[in-house]
Amino acid sequence: MTNLVNGGNCNMYAYEPILRDLERRVRASYARQVLDPARPDRGAFLGERDGYANPDHTANAKDLASACYCFLAEESALIGDDELFERIGLALALQRRWQRSTGLIDLVSINWESPPDTGFTVQLLAPVIGLARERAADGDERAGEIAAGLGEYVRTAARGMIGRGFHTPNHRWVVCSGLAQALTLFPELPAREYVDSILAEGIDINADGEYTERSTGVYNAVCNRSLRFMADGLGKPELLDHVRRNLELMAHLFHHDGTVVTSISNRQDRGQRVVPLSIADSFYDLARRDGNGTWASIADQLVAEGSDFAHQVWLIHPFLASPGYRDDTLARQPLPDNYRKVFPASGLWRVRRGPLSATAATANLTVFAVRYGEVALKAVKIASTYSHSGKFSAEMIEEAEGGVRLTHQAAAKHIPGYDLPLGRPVPFGEFARLRPERERWTLPPMDQILDIREVPGGFDLHLRTEGGLDRITSQIECCFAGPGEWETADQAIQVADGQTAILKSGHGVFHRGEHGISVGPGGDAHRMWQMRGTEPEPDSFRVLITLQTPIDRVLEIRYGRWSPASGGLLPG
Repeated sequence: MTNLVNGGNCNMYAYEPILRDLERRVRASYARQVLDPARPDRGAFLGERDGYANPDHTANAKDLASACYCFLAEESALIGDDELFERIGLALALQRRWQRSTGLIDLVSINWESPPDTGFTVQLLAPVIGLARERAADGDERAGEIAAGLGEYVRTAARGMIGRGFHTPNHRWVVCSGLAQALTLFPELPAREYVDSILAEGIDINADGEYTERSTGVYNAVCNRSLRFMADGLGKPELLDHVRRNLELMAHLFHHDGTVVTSISNRQDRGQRVVPLSIADSFYDLARRDGNGTWASIADQLVAEGSDFAHQVWLIHPFLASPGYRDDTLARQPLPDNYRKVFPASGLWRVRRGPLSATAATANLTVFAVRYGEVALKAVKIASTYSHSGKFSAEMIEEAEGGVRLTHQAAAKHIPGYDLPLGRPVPFGEFARLRPERERWTLPPMDQILDIREVPGGFDLHLRTEGGLDRITSQIECCFAGPGEWETADQAIQVADGQTAILKSGHGVFHRGEHGISVGPGGDAHRMWQMRGTEPEPDSFRVLITLQTPIDRVLEIRYGRWSPASGGLLPG
């Protein structure tokens, strides 16, 4: 993502190229539409991933919205296209036909008769109705047909969503925003009381701008988009302040190549390599509202590099909601790439030094991660076999000189120990249920303290244990994204994901291309290749440093350019 850093030229977030790309995708979708009149799923745009006829926001609803935008949008090469209009009619009929009697639709992979997934489709299709109504008012009869057909879908879908709930934190805002959009189109809908009851829970965002799900690759975008729609549809502009806070946090979570920190996520994007195109529309919309050149630059680069194209349809929306955005004279500003910053409410510490990107996190088994150029130390994890309490996951982060201190407090964990007898019969099959009633004999609690300090060319991680027992088997696990080469003082080997090495002593370098990261010194206290209770890492090359308590040692992590001539790292 070099253009974000140096302010160089890149593809801009602009109406015409986004529209051209949408046209190309709509034409390509023709091959996925069922046209056979004998099939019950006639009209469906089959899902790109599962080939199934489903009306959700990943399949037919997404393609239907895209097709309608291309049929209605100014300057579209497909505006008024006869074949496209016929295909829209078939897809719209499928969308209506696949509604349950409640008006709700299914997400067949997991959520049946689902209010939130219905809300996702309303988010997509409600803006089309507004555009179609404008065209119909100018005399376009076919636009009027689209407005009427989609309007009936949105009206019945909205009624189905009222009073029927959600699963996850972000679902609340999807439901609220879908109903807000429906209320704009159909003010008579009895939805406002239900929306207000959800909003009464408060927006789940902390002072740093992090939502509950910590999902930089997926659900931050969902929350931000939903709050934007709610702010406009409900007349609550104060909701945009939450979006602003999250975008400011996100601006500090990008790596040099435009991918984003996902190790902190609580959802399916955790650990994934993603350039989050899905959040580009929120960066651009708020950049234009606020005159923020840095956010506009981020939107530009996400369009140029983005990888989650399932969300491509959203890129056109800001220009249709605010036609004045098509005249874009906002001066771009580069993304900051040289900082060290603590986000105390989120329990995060971020360091950027050009191509270097590092993250420390609380409430996460990935306590530290480093990216440098082509090389990713995806995770540093600390674990021991001290039952139920040995896997390092910090509760506290405190700023310290040159870095931070993370504390894993035994008192916050299940302290190791053994259950005592109840002194009465325990029926067959009741052992687990009665466990909370037992008293326990406990072992000494063990705290773990990790001081992370930035030093020239890298980081020192000072790990100490306090309390507990001696001789407890422990490890530091360094997980690199393979493939690459692993080199120590007396060995060089090509490695791939799924392999594991124990660094017995000294230092080792993982390198790929011209970049490398070294770790050490090693330790050889035991040979537990997969310590009991630790997370599998099949998508990493693992380097283990095996230890035993008490622990008081420093892990040195260094980064730089790999020099085959010297067999070591040069300054970055």
